[in-house]
Amino acid sequence: MNIQRVLRRHGIKSIWHFTDKSNLISIKKYGLLSLNHLLQTNIYVPCFGADDMSHYLDKQIGIDKFVHLSFVKDHPMCHVANRDGRIPNPVWLEIDLSVLHEDKTLFSDEVANKQGASIFDANDLESMIDFDSILYERDFWKRKEARKAEIMVANNITLDDIKGVFYGY
Repeated sequence: MNIQRVLRRHGIKSIWHFTDKSNLISIKKYGLLSLNHLLQTNIYVPCFGADDMSHYLDKQIGIDKFVHLSFVKDHPMCHVANRDGRIPNPVWLEIDLSVLHEDKTLFSDEVANKQGASIFDANDLESMIDFDSILYERDFWKRKEARKAEIMVANNITLDDIKGVFYGY
């Protein structure tokens, strides 16, 4: 499976990570780090997007060692984190597609720590995620679920891979 072909066919030129504006100081210093790395090195994070239960579930299945990203700049979890007050000032980081080619990059067809979520590698990407429903509003209800797909990059994303910062939704 050629991931470049899939992305090109669906017009995906970047991937995305949401966070709070208050986290940008740390990100500018260290890049984007996995939850596991943040906790092991005691790096202060003013605002986590995920709640304690989500962190617990991530640790249980081992995906706390990954930075979580989205194919779209509209992941529903950003809205939930904002509504719940965890991310009062949302920002979206535009990430270079090159991180998708890292050895241990994984994908999920929905929020990765949700019971029943499928976690897979790039070989199954096109068969597991309905990119048409993510990008086009053909079927709103199907699209709504497909937006929850996640990309998980092992350990960290460097500053060189962050192409831009976009404030708000």
